[in-house]
Amino acid sequence: MSEPEAPPPVQPVPPPIEPVPRPIEPVPRPAEPLERRGADAPRNWFTALPRLWCLRPVGAIRSAQAAPATLALGAVTIELWVAIDWLESRPDPQFTAANVPLFAWYALATLALAAVLRWRSKPTPGFADVLALAAGLAPVILILLTLAVAYLNPDWLLGEAILGGAYVLIYLARGLRAITGKSQHTAAFTALVLLVGFIWLSDAFNVIPDVWNPADAAATADNDANADGEAILFEQAARIDRSLAPINRDTGAEPEAFFLGFAGVGDEKEFATEIGLAATVLGERYGIGDRRVALINDERDLERMPLATVSGLKYALRGLAARMRVDRDVLFLSISSHGSRGGVIAVSNSELPLRELDDEDLADALRESGIKWRVIIISACYAGAFIDSLRDPQSIVITAAAADRASFGCSSDRDLTYFGEAFYRDALPKALSLRDAFDKAKAALAMRERQEGVTPSDPQAFFGADIEAKLAAFAGP
Repeated sequence: MSEPEAPPPVQPVPPPIEPVPRPIEPVPRPAEPLERRGADAPRNWFTALPRLWCLRPVGAIRSAQAAPATLALGAVTIELWVAIDWLESRPDPQFTAANVPLFAWYALATLALAAVLRWRSKPTPGFADVLALAAGLAPVILILLTLAVAYLNPDWLLGEAILGGAYVLIYLARGLRAITGKSQHTAAFTALVLLVGFIWLSDAFNVIPDVWNPADAAATADNDANADGEAILFEQAARIDRSLAPINRDTGAEPEAFFLGFAGVGDEKEFATEIGLAATVLGERYGIGDRRVALINDERDLERMPLATVSGLKYALRGLAARMRVDRDVLFLSISSHGSRGGVIAVSNSELPLRELDDEDLADALRESGIKWRVIIISACYAGAFIDSLRDPQSIVITAAAADRASFGCSSDRDLTYFGEAFYRDALPKALSLRDAFDKAKAALAMRERQEGVTPSDPQAFFGADIEAKLAAFAGP
């Protein structure tokens, strides 16, 4: 019997091969813009300000170095101002130490701006931070204003103001958000209103720290070409006499018109130009002819014309009165100058010791002359203050501004003031009467000032009933 076969050996089954787990790779996130990464990174004031000046977002600002940044900004702003002032006063700038304290006005404005930003922001930021933000505006605004004045057309003033206001709003809004972490549009807008008011006040009261000024031409010219101030003033009566010489007294029955012009400030040519235009336009309308005298302060020419002084005005009025029939003829008196509150007209020419013309001086001079019929046109800031002392039925008084308002366009780079353009140049040649010319000029000025965003000058006038009737039947040309 055969032996049974042995079963084949059992082969071990290899364990199943488990897959090696692969590491899970993170899904790549889209790259963050470089600008955003820069904005989110906390910054100190020295690195944040350049981004704010370029109106780029800033994620957060650490309070570190706020005080040093403010001091550095103040020093840079003053240095910029002095440098620009020096460049504009060439070729022979002279340092004027008396104007240095005016910088305190701008320091006070910076503190006020910071206080308003802190007051209107919620949550309330630290004062050091808002002061640094406010101080950061100063050098940029100074540079932009300098470039605008030097290179841009004055007719673009409204557009420039809008762009400047938008820049300030964006700068302040982004700066406050970086400080507080929240939008602060109300605070930024309130601060802009404060800045506009500050600029207006600085211009109205001429708070300009001009520490460099051009050398006075009269002081640097040859001594033989410039007479002593006392000698110049002494010869004014003779100059006025020469201007009066061609005027002959008329014996006709019809009334005649006479003209006397007074340009008060000599370092800005627009006042002399405006008196020249007034003489031409009024002369053509009322047939004045050679019955005219002009007292002109103009530093470009101290030798030719009679100078505008208070004593010269009184002397010229007496001289005209001697050639007028004072109870019948009409005097047109045109005054163009700077003015100040309380009825004061600026009178200056080179370094001559001249005093200002006030409303009492003018009223006394007219009364002493005996001239009964008068048309008085005053182109100056705050000129409305003259009306009360001059009003009577035989007088018309027209002023470029109300007693509490400034007028505009007084600048040596202009030929006429805003009032001179609106009244003498545009309205009077085509108007039916002086009242019609005044109404048209006032409407045109209101529109222009509204477009430029300035406080209206609000021209004023008094029309005496008797002289209005006389002028309506006046035998002009």
